[in-house]
Amino acid sequence: MAQSTTVPTVKVAGKAANKKLKFVIGGVAVALAVVYLIYAGIASNAAYFLTIDELYAKGDSMLDRTVRVSGKVDAATIDFNNRDLLLQFDVMSETGERMHVMFNGPKPDQMREGAEAILEGKYDGNAFTAKELLLKCPSRYEEQGIEEVQVKAVK
Repeated sequence: MAQSTTVPTVKVAGKAANKKLKFVIGGVAVALAVVYLIYAGIASNAAYFLTIDELYAKGDSMLDRTVRVSGKVDAATIDFNNRDLLLQFDVMSETGERMHVMFNGPKPDQMREGAEAILEGKYDGNAFTAKELLLKCPSRYEEQGIEEVQVKAVK
């Protein structure tokens, strides 16, 4: 009879370590992807909030960057084209600086003298192209008006 020799099997510890290493590398890659997506989302939605004076003072560094600007609406300059839904008007700062604004969309009901406009968009050096337009009517938010209503309700 022929003798059979058996080769002893040796477990390689390297395979288990290799699987763990792959798992760690995969986890790190997923974590980095999540961090990048969070950063990219925040960076794309970030906008500076400036007054008109601050925007003009920053000059060319703010050109074609998304910014938020606030100012008072000059009712004499309001021009609305119903057919193209193009609204153009000027806003004024506290110091009297003016900025021309163009907005493509419906004309808000509160668009009148003294309304404070909060605009989000880009300034090209000549005019501000607004993507979002919010208006606050100062007469609705005055403290005296609120106090008078509360006093009348108590009587």
